[in-house]
Amino acid sequence: MRIYYRGYVIDEEIPSIVYSVYGRRPERPELTAKSTSRQAMEWIDEDVKREATLGATRALQPSSH
Repeated sequence: MRIYYRGYVIDEEIPSIVYSVYGRRPERPELTAKSTSRQAMEWIDEDVKREATLGATRALQPSSH
């Protein structure tokens, strides 16, 4: 079974045992594996927060002209 969540894909590798999280398109690399779909979704939520924080930090840095 595949779950599409926030642009990521959670793939149930072994039912109720291993859920692999794949990144966003176009490459969709495997990012992590979790024991439950809920853990996978929580990991994605944290990754989205990390990306937002990094993006905001980059936007605040002065340009080096």
